[in-house]
Amino acid sequence: MYKKMPKQEIRKVAIIGSGKLGTDIFYYLSDFDLELLLICINEEEAEKQNAVLQKKLGRQYKSGIIDETRLKQLQGSIVIDHNFSKLAGCDLIIECIWENKMQKQKLFASIAPFVNDNCILASNSSSISPSLLNPSVEFKSRFIGLHYFYPLKFKNIVEIIKTENTSQEVLDSIATFCRKTGKTYLIQDEFNSFILNKLFLEVQNEAYNIYSEGVLSYRQIDKIVDNNLFPGGIFNFFDQVGNDIMLEAIKNYIPKAERELYSALIAKLEELCSKNLLGIKTNAGFYDYQDFNTAETMLNAETPDNDYMHEVTQRLMNVYITKAQCIVDGGICDKELLEFAAKEYMNADKGPFSLFTEYSLNKI
Repeated sequence: MYKKMPKQEIRKVAIIGSGKLGTDIFYYLSDFDLELLLICINEEEAEKQNAVLQKKLGRQYKSGIIDETRLKQLQGSIVIDHNFSKLAGCDLIIECIWENKMQKQKLFASIAPFVNDNCILASNSSSISPSLLNPSVEFKSRFIGLHYFYPLKFKNIVEIIKTENTSQEVLDSIATFCRKTGKTYLIQDEFNSFILNKLFLEVQNEAYNIYSEGVLSYRQIDKIVDNNLFPGGIFNFFDQVGNDIMLEAIKNYIPKAERELYSALIAKLEELCSKNLLGIKTNAGFYDYQDFNTAETMLNAETPDNDYMHEVTQRLMNVYITKAQCIVDGGICDKELLEFAAKEYMNADKGPFSLFTEYSLNKI
């Protein structure tokens, strides 16, 4: 039997990991009335992040964004360190390190001795089920997934992923915390977790299948997606996130029995990663960012006729709406919430259902 934890107000929050998303969560939460702790990988990184924080606060004070009272309040309520002992007294700890199961497991095992009896442990993983990361039976009832999307300021959606052991009290506390920090949330169980990634994977996979047919280039397909579905395209999105991160995530959240459906896309990502073509961070991926204008060969020098372009748009739209409807029909998420979440996830004006309605009307 695990100890039942009463619902509690989350006042002191720690973020472990000072990468792009970890620091984004940290600075986003600094706008709320919370005690905050950022745990870095070592003392040198902690000193670096402290310098960034003090510079940021100084700029805000000089420009009048915050007054002296708020400056002193923030300086007194925010701590950046590298020592796990600082985690004592936290109500919520959010892990936000590299998307690697073994590294995350090791981290949670390392912080366990410093965690209070009623502290909630959350992983910000975008692809790994939280129950696979829990270091001990002691934490079963208070372990949860809390998946934020970058950048937090512009993405008003969070995926809350409960395990079969997560207590209702913990779930209620996290839901209240999300509301108080201005975030709409999707509650999912582990079997149906990461539904937004899975929704967009269907479009990504179909886009690569279309490319493989040898008629359209990456850029032509990205333009179709950008003009008709959501901003940024597909292959540009992969390069922005990192092809290594995308590959790891897809392998994590797609069951092995279903991977055959995505085998061509997975093989392409593996090929790019083997050549260190990871995207923006290595200056090359699906595109070459050192010479973007001539980055990838246009497979068809001339734009295909309108009928073919409409066919491609229809194919992409069909997989998008079909997967979205499956999520709704499966009772995982209601239609209105999924429409909203998809828009937030992709920074789009329309979600899958309104897009499909509009596209169908335009065809009449």
